[in-house]
Amino acid sequence: MGTPPFPENGPEASPTFDGHPLRLLKHSTPPDVLERHIAKLGNELSSPPNCEGFTWPPPAGSEFERMLQPEELTKWDYDLFKLNELSNGRPLAAMAQGVIRSHGLVEKCGIDEQVLGRYLNAVESSYNACVYHNPMHAADVLHATNYLLSGDLAEQMPPDELLIGLISGPAHDLGHPGVNNGYLIKRSNPVAETYKNVSVLENHHVGLSLQLMELPGLDVLGCFDKARREELRNMMREVVLFTDMTKHKELMDMMQAGKDERQQLDPSRVEDRVLMLQTILHTADLGNPCKPWVIHIQWTHAIVAEFFSQGDLERRQGAEVSPMCDRSENCGRSSQKNFIKFFVRPLFVLCGEVIPQTAEKCTSCVAQLDRNVDRW
Repeated sequence: MGTPPFPENGPEASPTFDGHPLRLLKHSTPPDVLERHIAKLGNELSSPPNCEGFTWPPPAGSEFERMLQPEELTKWDYDLFKLNELSNGRPLAAMAQGVIRSHGLVEKCGIDEQVLGRYLNAVESSYNACVYHNPMHAADVLHATNYLLSGDLAEQMPPDELLIGLISGPAHDLGHPGVNNGYLIKRSNPVAETYKNVSVLENHHVGLSLQLMELPGLDVLGCFDKARREELRNMMREVVLFTDMTKHKELMDMMQAGKDERQQLDPSRVEDRVLMLQTILHTADLGNPCKPWVIHIQWTHAIVAEFFSQGDLERRQGAEVSPMCDRSENCGRSSQKNFIKFFVRPLFVLCGEVIPQTAEKCTSCVAQLDRNVDRW
């Protein structure tokens, strides 16, 4: 199709594409909002997090309850926007409760239900209102993670490690300010200096999630003994850090090495289970190009809009506008199309090869991705 100008976004706008309303573009983050996000970075816990919000269970017999049933949560075309409405803007806590309970992990791990509820609400409340990196994105990634894990693979995972794989979804972009690592590194942001300019935001996201667990009444891993709790915290850190796109090639190489050495990853080996969780979370994080067209275009436009918001901030600061962030030079969709073809597609293909429990799902996802690419 032809490429129309990129639509305006914001509460007063009514952006559409290919005849579909772009719901995520009803929000905007002008420079002053991004500056507030950046100022808060690293100081999120200077005041107690909001632990109120979604409470399990949803009303009996309601559409809300139906949407949180296990068979609904594993549908690839899941209507996350409907869940957002039904949960009164708490899609992440609601999705996480449903997913964790669908695997019986509250009982299997002995999780305190009150602690679980407070922690998930605190996580959701600790997200900024970014155009893309917001609780809806975290819920979308959790949904895709659960989709890939569900079935034989989930049954082959130790329950506590499956729990880590699932709660890494809500954690993976926690506190994202709406600007990228390059922006923070160029300006010697204190958080960038803390992590020595390496995987700055990814380190911050998982660090913040682990800090939340240290607050009274929020330690969702407190049901495990001290040694195992520390192992699981370290595993969560390892899993989330590989959502950094600068680690994409390293992850692909590790997956390929596993394939070359033994054809597929072995869930009986702890190192392979970690690699499985890293692969699945990274794949889920990049998974929206594999969603049905009407869902896919929501996220593609949202990420481009967030890039442009960073560019607007850089322009106001008199700084060089970062690549792909200049709304005056290109619409951004062509760069997304290339990213889908050369990064997302090979990732799903290799995931299905090295984790055969996901093969059928990945094949279906790649087929939808190809249909989406053909429509651009």
